[in-house]
Amino acid sequence: MVILTAPALCHAGVVVDEQEIISQPGANNITRNRTVMIEGDKQKSILDNGKRTIITDLGKGTMTVMDGSRKTYVEVPFPPKSGPSGAMDKGAPSTIIFKKTGAHQNIIGYSCDVYSGSGTAGRNTASVTGCFSDSVPGATDYNNFQHEMADKVKGTPMANTSENPPGVPLTLSTTITFGQVPPGLPAERAAKLKELLARNQFVTSTTLTRITASSLPAASFQVPPGYRKQQPRPNVGGASTGGSTKTPSAQKVPK
Repeated sequence: MVILTAPALCHAGVVVDEQEIISQPGANNITRNRTVMIEGDKQKSILDNGKRTIITDLGKGTMTVMDGSRKTYVEVPFPPKSGPSGAMDKGAPSTIIFKKTGAHQNIIGYSCDVYSGSGTAGRNTASVTGCFSDSVPGATDYNNFQHEMADKVKGTPMANTSENPPGVPLTLSTTITFGQVPPGLPAERAAKLKELLARNQFVTSTTLTRITASSLPAASFQVPPGYRKQQPRPNVGGASTGGSTKTPSAQKVPK
């Protein structure tokens, strides 16, 4: 994996605006906007105009999740040591093998190469199609962060044991099929199970709408003044399920 080699002050940040559509079994599609800001070893993801914001600081080894409606935030280790991400299929990292299809597209004025991939995500089956470009503004900084994050999560369930395509994904469609067909199953039973599993798919389609290269101030990756710090919920942190309904103790960031 490639590690960042230039001092942090030499980095020009990158801001990516995306639209994400989530299709899930038995429910209406969810459409939401996301802005991803990257500067050096820090990333900030803003969902739904700030209703939810996630700051990942690889240098500190922390992930901060902010609730814009309640003006609260939670800070947890990164990679997570417990909770949904840390506990998911422990010991079963993702293995997605990407191949260049030879096809090309032009999206919002940028040329990109189409890749397809398939494999496993934990104990589930995954298929991915995306169009990647290394000529968009900020592509180098984007790639550097992705490489450093991949290095950070090595040996954890968040790791992908294969290399991702180079460049920024201008479109990305990921289909997760919950469950797998066990090896050695008779052909007829395997076909029926495969058909059943196909009805239980989770599809996420992301399209880049704008990308700009811009140096980002340190304050972009800090909790805004006035936010209150809360302890992770027991069922999120993995310490226990259930627990008191008492409001967690909060610590307010000075204005």
